[in-house]
Amino acid sequence: MRPEREPARDQPRPLTDLEAEREVSLAGVGQTILRRWWLVAAAVVVGAVIGYLLSLGGGNVFQARATVYPGNQLSPSGNQAIQSPATNPATVGQVARSDEVVQEVSRKVGVDPGQLRRGISTKQVGVTQTRATTTTVQLVEIGVRGPWRAESAEAANLIAEIVVDKTSGYVDVKIKAQEELLAGQTRELALIERRINDYNAAVSSAQGLSQVERLILSTQLSLFEQQRGQLLEQQAETRQLLELARQVERGRVLTTAVATKVPARSPKSSIVAGGVIGLLVGIALALLWTPLVASRRTPT
Repeated sequence: MRPEREPARDQPRPLTDLEAEREVSLAGVGQTILRRWWLVAAAVVVGAVIGYLLSLGGGNVFQARATVYPGNQLSPSGNQAIQSPATNPATVGQVARSDEVVQEVSRKVGVDPGQLRRGISTKQVGVTQTRATTTTVQLVEIGVRGPWRAESAEAANLIAEIVVDKTSGYVDVKIKAQEELLAGQTRELALIERRINDYNAAVSSAQGLSQVERLILSTQLSLFEQQRGQLLEQQAETRQLLELARQVERGRVLTTAVATKVPARSPKSSIVAGGVIGLLVGIALALLWTPLVASRRTPT
């Protein structure tokens, strides 16, 4: 008779057995953590508190913010919106962080250009859609953060003014043209007023003039008065377009920057980071709690 073969001891176990053991192991880990939930919670709280306390340190840091209205540029007639750098949301950030602006502002303020660039931030704080046109009204906050109080505010205000100037070139030309037109209309109106006064004086003091001569004077006076009325309407329209360009189309600094002391690290991010680290430490303590307690009770 042939001897029976002994089953091989080194044969791999079925995959289902390994998966079952893994599930049991993971389930045991989860139960251990749940039993020590108070330890995990305490570690999270301690980590969050430590993170908050660390955010309060780190030296003196100041932040200054200026609010800029880039402007909404319209066509020469003022009845249609046009696309321009001022309507692009990325324009303010690109200009504020450009090498040209950083070098100019750092030289005027007296700070390191690299440190200034790292502290510059831009954030769109408001966008509203107007019903009359398809234009958007946006506000952008320009911030400067650094270890300086007066310099931070001065730098933020300078950057805001530079951004407004660089995005309002088209409107500045438009405003200049409207101002020249208004000045010409004002001069012409003054000339017509003098002629009207002269004709009024001639009509009232005319003696010995024929009816035809009186009719000619009255006709000329009526023509000048008609021209004055038309010119007043043109002048009013020019004033409206000029104010539209100044108040709506051209950008401006709405609020100037004032430096305030802020934490060197963001309290919110520090609390979150400390809580996450505390969670990991708490899980590790929950898993190692039983061995640690057993080792302390074992006599040496």
